[in-house]
Amino acid sequence: MDGTAVSLEAYLDRPMTPPDPASLAAVAAGEADPAGLLSLDEMDRLLDPAPLAVETGWWRLPDGTQQVAARTRFPDVTGEMIDWWFDWHPHEAIRYRIWYPGAHRENRVEALEVRGAKPFWGTVHHPVEDVGTGMVRARIAFLPPSAYGFMSDTLEDPNVATIVGGYVGDDTRRTWHSVMTHVFLREGDGLVLRSRFWMGARIVPMLPGPLAGPIGRFASRPAMRRHALPRDLAPGLARHCLEEYANLATLLPELYAAYAVRWGV
Repeated sequence: MDGTAVSLEAYLDRPMTPPDPASLAAVAAGEADPAGLLSLDEMDRLLDPAPLAVETGWWRLPDGTQQVAARTRFPDVTGEMIDWWFDWHPHEAIRYRIWYPGAHRENRVEALEVRGAKPFWGTVHHPVEDVGTGMVRARIAFLPPSAYGFMSDTLEDPNVATIVGGYVGDDTRRTWHSVMTHVFLREGDGLVLRSRFWMGARIVPMLPGPLAGPIGRFASRPAMRRHALPRDLAPGLARHCLEEYANLATLLPELYAAYAVRWGV
């Protein structure tokens, strides 16, 4: 790459890079082996490069929650590129759309004046996208890993290039509902991504503290979770995750070479 910028609009017409066929087959096969489930307390298992019981799959649980796991290779990509991407792309709708044309519509970010160790820590993104169940107005609070389930922020872990995650909510319903993490492990000439979603695991209305607790406890009942989460959310999100990150793995080295002049460009 010589760093020459290509018009971002040109990326909208490029064919999407398809995901690994075996991963797509795992999603299409139905619910995965229950042995592959991870509780929120087991989040640190994602940091171990050793294979997990299920690397790609989805589940619907009796308590009304749903879970998704997805694995994507990122050859020739570094942790610095990932950190740059999550700081750069929400500042302009076209940047978000080129990630997954057709499914991603727009995004905006609430940024802090003082950045943390990662440029996106403490920011809130407002993506408008279709993850397989129709267009939604989401809200994602990106946090240090230790703030949503990991034992530490893993900044010194030699296996971990970077981690992107936090709490997911719905701007329309004004409710937080899920926990999401993307762990980028170093592998060979690049990275391998382990994505994991716990949908419905953290239902908290966007209300003042005294009101949020009681309403959240009511909304977290199994019947309410099943009503709030579309039945096809887990398989739809699993496929969407594989598709968007397979495409990003192809786009990112070129975009980084052309646009990563400084943070937030």
